[in-house]
Amino acid sequence: MLVTKPIIAVTGGTGFVGRHVIKALLDKGCQVRALARTPEKFADLTHKNLVVFKGALGSKNTSLVEGADVVLHMAGLIKARKLSEFMTVNRDAAGEIAKAAHMTGVRRFVLMSSQTAGQPQLSDYAASKFAGEEAVKENYKGPLAIIRAPAVFGPGDEATKPFFDFIAKGRLPVAGGQNWRNRRMAMIFVGDLARDIAARAIAGDYDGKTITPCSVSALSWERFAADAGQALGRNVKPTPIPLPVMRSIAAGTSVTSRLFGIGHLTLGKLREFLYEDWSSEDVIQNPTPFIEALRITAASYEKE
Repeated sequence: MLVTKPIIAVTGGTGFVGRHVIKALLDKGCQVRALARTPEKFADLTHKNLVVFKGALGSKNTSLVEGADVVLHMAGLIKARKLSEFMTVNRDAAGEIAKAAHMTGVRRFVLMSSQTAGQPQLSDYAASKFAGEEAVKENYKGPLAIIRAPAVFGPGDEATKPFFDFIAKGRLPVAGGQNWRNRRMAMIFVGDLARDIAARAIAGDYDGKTITPCSVSALSWERFAADAGQALGRNVKPTPIPLPVMRSIAAGTSVTSRLFGIGHLTLGKLREFLYEDWSSEDVIQNPTPFIEALRITAASYEKE
């Protein structure tokens, strides 16, 4: 059993998901230590139970985790020029903080991974997330929970904002191909994910498990378009983009990404989009109704 106000050492707290998680932890009464390259990013999160450690991964691992009840490792790269850059952060840094947690006697380790880690052959990112899971298992021998997050959406997410911009115009672009209607994906509203981590992962409910918590378990693109349309009060039509066009764009982006670090839709990312089954049976307790979550997200973008 954890103490009444457990001490949680957090990495990746300035990111989209991380900020929501830290707020949820503070709301639960936890004492939070957050590692940040730029502490000023926490200026709007001042709280008596939040202590910010200035530094990068690897520089303050021991001081960050020593005396903590739980380490929640969320930091990671989602874009990189090449596999080695992904591995340096998503594998090596994860292994280092896991080793520090083990050496200092931390009682529980929670790793934020990605659902793509279940298919590491698809992309460099997926391979690095799977490697990070293995590195943590190798270096930390206490109770471990691995959260393979599915597609996460909600206020503050720049990655899904382009989708919502198209949805507002009545279109939902989809990677085409013969089987595009058969693809299924789990999704989770960021508020649900943050609450689930703060309430269950931190308490030990997921110890020894690799889990993909979700708000909806197996959403098709057509269902997504229909629900998004209901949330916004308009008709939204899924628009398949021909695969030759997608592959041409992804091939060019792969080059610019490797040379200049510009672009997101690489060939590896396209393979992730084309994978048919990103569903999950790990529906969390009392998720936000999906249409309401879409409405909240869309409204947040309108305010920007």
